[in-house]
Amino acid sequence: MGVGHGSGWNLVFTGTSAGGLLSGVWGTAENDVYAVGADGFTLHYNGSAWSRMTSETTENLYSVWGNGSNDIYAVGVSGTVLHYDGSSWNSMNSGTSAILWQVLATPFDVFAVGSGGAILRKTS
Repeated sequence: MGVGHGSGWNLVFTGTSAGGLLSGVWGTAENDVYAVGADGFTLHYNGSAWSRMTSETTENLYSVWGNGSNDIYAVGVSGTVLHYDGSSWNSMNSGTSAILWQVLATPFDVFAVGSGGAILRKTS
């Protein structure tokens, strides 16, 4: 079933421990989904199983969003911004220590919002 179809929800276990908290999920397809959470926890779903990914942080992550499976952003505590290039997560300098609650990417821009009214826009 594609996005927007179906009439219910199914509980899916990740098979890993995420410190008790996952807070963001995003994907490109039913076999390419990413989740983030406490202590820099990052997961990937390949359509049949979740697997743990290595991130560049131990900070809590709250949101994940991207433009495709090789251009994904995650944000969290202390101005944490990570970028996934299709092979690894790398830290980016956000220029803030604000808690970043949400990230949104479009084909042309990436924005993050956070505490204290912080709004960030990715520069080239």
